[in-house]
Amino acid sequence: MPSYSQILKEVRQQPDPLAAVEAKRRGYIHDINAITDRNIIAYYSGWLKAPNVSFISIDDNDKNAFMNAVYGMDRSKGLDLILHTPGGDLAATESVVSYQKQAFG
Repeated sequence: MPSYSQILKEVRQQPDPLAAVEAKRRGYIHDINAITDRNIIAYYSGWLKAPNVSFISIDDNDKNAFMNAVYGMDRSKGLDLILHTPGGDLAATESVVSYQKQAFG
């Protein structure tokens, strides 16, 4: 797997770098799914681009977002959760993880 710097170098050479990043992201998620055959949630914030913005860390509101994200998923398949955040409230994170464990086993 390439490093983040290698991916950035590659996508910056494309006519539409944002579309290239999205294509890469989808490709890697597809690769993970091909290996695990589980549901996948990729949950990330723009904290690298805007580090001083509010509401980019995990908080109590995120549990509702996760509940909506898993609606309709085949829970017997399990879940791969990809988080890319600057952290957040420990109790809120524990609540999200507890919910996911209960929902997917």
